[in-house]
Amino acid sequence: MPSEIYLVKVGMTMEEGTVEEWYVADGDRVEPGEMLYRLETEKVNLDVDAETAGTVKHLADAGTTCKPGDVVGFIYADDETIPDVLPTPKPKLDIAVAGEASANDKPQEPSAGEREGPAPRKKEPAAKPRRAGGRIAASPVARKLAGELGVDLANVTGTGPRGRITKEDVQAVADAAANAPAGPQGGSSTPLTGMRRTIGERMHGSLRDTAQLTMDMEVAMDDAVKLRGDLVAEWEGGGIRVTYTDLVLAAATKALGQHPAMNSALKDDVLVRFEAVHIGLAVALDEGLIVPVIKDAQSKSLKEIATHSAELATRARDGKWTLDDVEGGTFTVTSLGMYGVDTFTPILNPPQAGILGVGRIYDGLRWEGETAVKAAMMRLSLTWDHRVLDGAPAAEFLAAVRDFLESPYRLLV
Repeated sequence: MPSEIYLVKVGMTMEEGTVEEWYVADGDRVEPGEMLYRLETEKVNLDVDAETAGTVKHLADAGTTCKPGDVVGFIYADDETIPDVLPTPKPKLDIAVAGEASANDKPQEPSAGEREGPAPRKKEPAAKPRRAGGRIAASPVARKLAGELGVDLANVTGTGPRGRITKEDVQAVADAAANAPAGPQGGSSTPLTGMRRTIGERMHGSLRDTAQLTMDMEVAMDDAVKLRGDLVAEWEGGGIRVTYTDLVLAAATKALGQHPAMNSALKDDVLVRFEAVHIGLAVALDEGLIVPVIKDAQSKSLKEIATHSAELATRARDGKWTLDDVEGGTFTVTSLGMYGVDTFTPILNPPQAGILGVGRIYDGLRWEGETAVKAAMMRLSLTWDHRVLDGAPAAEFLAAVRDFLESPYRLLV
């Protein structure tokens, strides 16, 4: 019997996925560990590997959208006869969630014996196309398209795994050549694919579909700076180094408890107010931006929030995050202070109603009566969905965050 190739499931909430591209042409041979196809979902793109050797036969064409557990192809062993008409098997309804981990376990790749269906692999960042024996690494679809469009693969930068050239890479180079104005030109063309494309689509949709406004507020951070210094010294033996962002996460969590309207989402014209605070922390990667989520932050101490935020950020940057790490957020904090930014306009992470931007700490002034006093200052930028709440309650929430940071001892109780 041939080995079935399933559409893998990533995350408990995944309902469908697309076989975006086959890396192995129909009728070609594959070895265990080689990439079979690229899976595209609403949130992530994955490269799925073969677990057995043999001849690959496609059941689903590239671009086909299926449900998790659907059979998209077969791998026939060398001693098996490949029929002219492929069978139509039933989907595997109990397919396991790829990358699933318990709340107390660190994510790890399941063994071959534990997996249901082929192994997923997160999409790697763009790189130059690798060559083996002088042959440029490109998918079968990309090679075919390059021949049709007259594109030299040697001039194409691959954005696929390990620099493999995809059909989007070829199409982008062809489009750039067709649209190039007369005269000398410089630079290079890179297609908008993978995580970058997903981020672009989600952010454009966020601006298009919501009523976003942003307000700024100054915060006097002298006491917060002192508290952080004391906590760094006190907790260094446990390997915990609290950051200013951790203080903002804790302050925002407490403020959300006082102003639950901000901890809401508008879904299909229904306003959903969340009881738990699942606060997201935006983390910048070379290939884009992801938002790991600290679940049930309202029940965690500042020390626990600092620990969880550091673990999530490390997993994200090491490429070891799972879909569960980035799902379920109810509010987001994003910081550009480390880049010297004073204030900016964050874009909502839909369907959340609010996102809080954090700027740098700078030498400023605060007023004590009619006297200006030097102080460490910081600006917070709150973007909120005006469909969910108005300016006054949004301002009250932001003021609550400010008050917690200006009296930071309240973050410890």
